[in-house]
Amino acid sequence: MDSQYIVKEEHNKPHKFFDKYLDNDLEDLSNFLKNKSNEIEDAKVRGVSKLNEKNKELFLESGSISTIKWREYNVFQFYNEGIYNLFSSLSEVVKEACEYYEVDFKEQQYMVQGWFNINYHNKGKLDWHDHGAYKAPIFHGYYCVNAEPSSTYYKINNDDNNVVENINYNNRMIVSEMGHPHAMGDWNWEGERITVAYDVLPLKHVKTFTWQEQHWIPLL
Repeated sequence: MDSQYIVKEEHNKPHKFFDKYLDNDLEDLSNFLKNKSNEIEDAKVRGVSKLNEKNKELFLESGSISTIKWREYNVFQFYNEGIYNLFSSLSEVVKEACEYYEVDFKEQQYMVQGWFNINYHNKGKLDWHDHGAYKAPIFHGYYCVNAEPSSTYYKINNDDNNVVENINYNNRMIVSEMGHPHAMGDWNWEGERITVAYDVLPLKHVKTFTWQEQHWIPLL
């Protein structure tokens, strides 16, 4: 989710989504994340500060405090079985993506950060954005906790004439290379739209960051 991810990689592979369905208890995970959102809003999660709209907070338009505070916590450091299962599966899906893009998974020494989004149809959303301008071996993705029915759109190679719809299914995680801006589509149902998102970067890139050491964790 940081626009400063560096070192452009070149390849000729068509864009592809990599996915896996999990068997998490989504009611339990939804309740857990809603409680964590309240704790983040009250600055009760270690490392999270109070919202300060005058301090150039990012993604205010999302209306999701856990999105706005994405740099101040890592969702994969929360103690929850569903999050554990998601993190355990992430390695498998990233390895599949690496095989497709002919990337050596072990050589990359991947690190991960994650956050979660809680959005409402009448309270804001994430419009077109990217987590970095560069492609494989840099990846991102998200997991649907409660996002049916809805879609997320990807602008392949930032081409307005090549927009792909990714239909969201609960308990499904995806991984995509970065470099393709994406946006939440509209939805009209009441209640929380909940997703968990993650960035996967080689250690050599993470080492260049000057913000929040001890934020990223290894993906083995």
